[in-house]
Amino acid sequence: MVTLQQETFSSYDPVENPLASIYSFTHLVRFMHNTVPFQCFRIPSRQPSTRPSRFLTRGLILSFAALVLCTGVSDLFAEDAEPLKELPRAVLRHTPPIFQEWNFEKNLDSVLPPGFSSHTLGHGHLGEWTIMVDDDAPSRTHALLQPTSCPTPGCYQLLINDTIHVEYLDLTVGILSKLGTPTSAAGLVLNLQDLENFYAVLIYPASNMVRAYRFSEGKPILIKEHEVIPLKRTPWHFLRVQRNTIVSKDFFEISFDNQFFLSVYDSTLRTGRIGIITTGDGKFAFDNLRVVELVTSEPLSRPPAY
Repeated sequence: MVTLQQETFSSYDPVENPLASIYSFTHLVRFMHNTVPFQCFRIPSRQPSTRPSRFLTRGLILSFAALVLCTGVSDLFAEDAEPLKELPRAVLRHTPPIFQEWNFEKNLDSVLPPGFSSHTLGHGHLGEWTIMVDDDAPSRTHALLQPTSCPTPGCYQLLINDTIHVEYLDLTVGILSKLGTPTSAAGLVLNLQDLENFYAVLIYPASNMVRAYRFSEGKPILIKEHEVIPLKRTPWHFLRVQRNTIVSKDFFEISFDNQFFLSVYDSTLRTGRIGIITTGDGKFAFDNLRVVELVTSEPLSRPPAY
């Protein structure tokens, strides 16, 4: 009996006997034909059916049996197939956020800080940016001085970083003012597209005013201004500009000596470079220029389809 059962089992092995699939199919159909009750409901139709419903039902059952059989046989013959490999995992390709600060304590022999370039907008001499010793500076020992005056109307001295491109940011700088005429001002440049199109926030120490401009084709367009009273009786003050967005509405928040006092809405310019700007006949020094990219303003998912 044991030998007979082994022979019967081996006769249905598809590896040893190529006709095993046909035998299995025959037995499966015969079993379903004898055991499964055939019953179906005819779909109402205006024209009478010319074929008995039992043939339709048996055809569906035979198709189901063939599908089951073919699936099983394919699994049996999959021994020689290549092993399954894990699909490659998704890689999040996102540029790390920008965080950089310049305290002008390195490269003291350089004419300009590494990565920066000097430019003059309008009629005037090219600015002479130099690193000076200042024990009262926020970095304690050195600061960046810009002594070149730019007294003619529409003249601005620019120090632009050539490596960083950012749209939404937190930009701060320490400013030392040596008072000149009321037209003397210093501040920050952001979202610079080229030397004639950018945003600028300027502090006018002689009149205690802060003004936000959008430069278009080299011409300053005043967006908003506000009076500011320094809270600290020290020569060094801090200017901070944050650009962010809420529901596709871009805005600037301007602070002076850690005091928020001005909000500006404008979305004309997009991703650009950063820098420092001066105008007038006053002398200004800068320290601790810092830029931080605000990645929280970026959407975490794709926009909806509607």
